[in-house]
Amino acid sequence: MRTRCTAISILFAACLAAGARTARAVPSPGTSHVPSHVLMVGRLGALADTALGAFTVVVRDAANNPVTNKTVEFRVLNCEGARLATDALQPGVSTRCDTHGITALTDVHGEVRMTLLGGGTVGSPPGGGPCAQVFAAGVLLGTTSVAWLDQDGVHGLGINDLSMWLSDLGLNEPISRTDYDGDGTLTVNDLSLWLEAWSRGTSAESATSYCP
Repeated sequence: MRTRCTAISILFAACLAAGARTARAVPSPGTSHVPSHVLMVGRLGALADTALGAFTVVVRDAANNPVTNKTVEFRVLNCEGARLATDALQPGVSTRCDTHGITALTDVHGEVRMTLLGGGTVGSPPGGGPCAQVFAAGVLLGTTSVAWLDQDGVHGLGINDLSMWLSDLGLNEPISRTDYDGDGTLTVNDLSLWLEAWSRGTSAESATSYCP
């Protein structure tokens, strides 16, 4: 009986120690992973276009261990013209309008999978390069570029969005908002990706409302 109690005590202590290590785990930018480019998408009914827009953030500590149950936030605050939907329309993902970000908790593998739902603003200045910030438990993991399919932010994908893409193409300079493949230049491949999104219909509708 004493041996069994001793074994249970050891196991209990080990569990407490493991829990404490998890609670103290600090995300490390060097071992974590953030996407280099993200596509902001629309919706179809009450569902965000996760088929086209989903991306994964992996959070690890300095020893390369997964950091679990920590809040990851993807912010588009510094992306000129990007408008974030007030409702993320995906399980486990919430919108924070005060920081223009979406949040989710890391799973047992230190991962979150989320989709950026929103659209653009007519007349906004073109921007290039990484503009979004990715945080985990308040630690900046990295930055990434963002493009959005719904350029004008209304009526889903349509001819006006295509016209805005063509206008950006005519500027002959790097512009992240219409660089759908994230390679740093506007080419026929970006146009092809937009046309594919339009034909699929999963981004057929714009967000019902946007963060102020």
